[in-house]
Amino acid sequence: MAGVSGRSGRRRQPGRLYRFSVRYRPGVDPPELAALLEAVAAASGGRRAEMLRLALLGGAAQAQALSVDAEGAEVGTLLDDLLAAF
Repeated sequence: MAGVSGRSGRRRQPGRLYRFSVRYRPGVDPPELAALLEAVAAASGGRRAEMLRLALLGGAAQAQALSVDAEGAEVGTLLDDLLAAF
């Protein structure tokens, strides 16, 4: 069947494949990013994918926590301003 198997004859895995081209910018990006990018570049196949997945999930969780904190601070300020009028 056309489009079901790749050149190797294996069936495609479900999901979407993402490819990233990331350039480390000295002086702009933190050195930790360089270390992570070097480790990912040195890894192979499944290990590389797992490292990227964990790094992205960790960053997403941190961003969500910062977002919740910022929203909480905004709501707190709004309530303080409201109550100060009384």
